[in-house]
Amino acid sequence: MNILTGAGDTGRAIVAHPDVDKVAFTGSTEVGRMIAKTVAGTDKRVTLELGGKAANIVFDDAPVDQAVEGIVNGIFFNQGHVCCAGSRLLVQESVAEEVLERLKRRMATLRLGDPLDKNTDVGAINSAEQLAKIRELSDVGDAEGAERWSPACDLPAKGFWFPPTVFTGVSQAHRIAREEIFGPVLSVLTFRTPAEAVEKANNTPFGLSAGIWTDKGSRILWVADQLRAGVVWANTFNKFDPTSPFGGYKESGYGREGGRHGLEGYLR
Repeated sequence: MNILTGAGDTGRAIVAHPDVDKVAFTGSTEVGRMIAKTVAGTDKRVTLELGGKAANIVFDDAPVDQAVEGIVNGIFFNQGHVCCAGSRLLVQESVAEEVLERLKRRMATLRLGDPLDKNTDVGAINSAEQLAKIRELSDVGDAEGAERWSPACDLPAKGFWFPPTVFTGVSQAHRIAREEIFGPVLSVLTFRTPAEAVEKANNTPFGLSAGIWTDKGSRILWVADQLRAGVVWANTFNKFDPTSPFGGYKESGYGREGGRHGLEGYLR
């Protein structure tokens, strides 16, 4: 096994090299498109695991405290630098106020600081460029009329930091509900019926993952069957099994990682 470190030029050289028969890429949708164009017309095989804008759907019969923990883990784990992050919260109108109240209370306990400190919940953004993108899209959220809220917290003087943030009053037309921010920013939308929840969850160019929170097994099965997402969690989020396939639909890529399905991309 050889490991080559480098940025875009290194990856570009590997993808285009005639001795490479299989390309597996995890990263942005933009770079995934470039890779697909590069291998087009060749006999190279490719699997792509790209961006996401996962919907975390909370119904009125969901275990609220458990759901709040799942919401927090879904979007604030690894500072939101997760392709399957639950960056859209769809909550049923009748419990929206209660869920948001408990979510804000939980966010107020999150600890920002050194990523190497085991007591840290939210670490630093990975680069100045990414921090600028998060700030830009968050400012767009303000301009579009969404309401921004972050808990009171002291940001370290050294490093690239952005506080855990939640936007309410978000509509499907807002950029913060459509574009991948790749940071600790949660957009909250409401719904009244399961059909409306599914429609809003699927109203995205991405299709990597989704979460369902409800006490009804029949509702879990019905909603999961309707969602255009490669991975759907029920009453949990970001839980993985190496024997289960992982991957997306639409602009979230194609092919699968993990399990027998993941091996198929490497076989002829």
